[in-house]
Amino acid sequence: MKAMVLEAFNQPPVWRDVPDPTIGPRDVLVRVRAAGLCATDLKIVDGLVPGVSLPHVSGHEAAGEIAEVGSEVAGLATGDHVTLYPTVGCGLCDPCRVGRENLCLNAPRIGFEMDGGFAEYIKAPARNAVKIDSSVPLTQASVLPDAAATCYHALARRARVRAGETVVVVGVGGLGIHAVQLAMTMGARVIAADVEPDKLAAAREFGAETVDASEEPLPAQIDALTRGAKADAVVECVGGSAVTGVLSDAVKCLKPNGRLMVVGYAYGAPLSVDTADLIHGQWDIMGTRASTLQDVVDVVRLVETGRLKPVVSETVAIEGLSEALETLRRRPPVGRTVLTI
Repeated sequence: MKAMVLEAFNQPPVWRDVPDPTIGPRDVLVRVRAAGLCATDLKIVDGLVPGVSLPHVSGHEAAGEIAEVGSEVAGLATGDHVTLYPTVGCGLCDPCRVGRENLCLNAPRIGFEMDGGFAEYIKAPARNAVKIDSSVPLTQASVLPDAAATCYHALARRARVRAGETVVVVGVGGLGIHAVQLAMTMGARVIAADVEPDKLAAAREFGAETVDASEEPLPAQIDALTRGAKADAVVECVGGSAVTGVLSDAVKCLKPNGRLMVVGYAYGAPLSVDTADLIHGQWDIMGTRASTLQDVVDVVRLVETGRLKPVVSETVAIEGLSEALETLRRRPPVGRTVLTI
């Protein structure tokens, strides 16, 4: 088969022949049809992500059709449409035993420590393959395990957003546009902040109020919209080099007992907060790490029932990966760029 292989850091991946995967009795072989492109894939190319060794096939958002099932696999069949949960938990540690595979210290991940979905075929444990109705385009299904499920984990499991709360989503990109929708489904008042007009327009299409963070400081705009009440939760979905400044503003948008969810990140980018403000505000400042298998199951059901729309900005043939990475580096799109294979 062929795959996009990263042979050297800071160099474009190469479309070349690689050995066909061989599955075990509890695995499935998936014919990959679509794979989402994430900013973390840029970090992998740049050699910043621990655990990634060369040569490497990236792609932690993948969906396709089952081509082969292992002899001990039940509940899945050839031809089923699936999206793949990336984290392969050990099943034995304390986090795994309570359904928090994302915190497993021994877990390799598809597209990181394991080869990923930028390939014609991918091998995965059967339990990581989440069936999705064939009416859902596989381009949309591919982005669910990260772009959607990461935000679901942040909002539902970590921030525990409740109906009637005010949620500010900062950054309406691949993560943020799904955070906007998910917060809306939870009954929150949603205010989306960005500096790009097209991203703000996309958030309004899903029912959010919007603020242009380039016009005046974000805290002042949130104060005005909430009449000084501020936000119950702020979800930061920017990451990259701007993340430190964004987080500084995000904290100032919180009401007493508010929650800050740090979803976007950059290596070496610190969060600075006045400890007196932290104490007096009784704020919760939380990181959120990817998603659990159950989160992926939940967002699949939301999509199948029409309550969540995966946002794909464009589709690009897998051979155009290098150009797509550079486009992503220059200007992240609304939603995800998806590679088709």
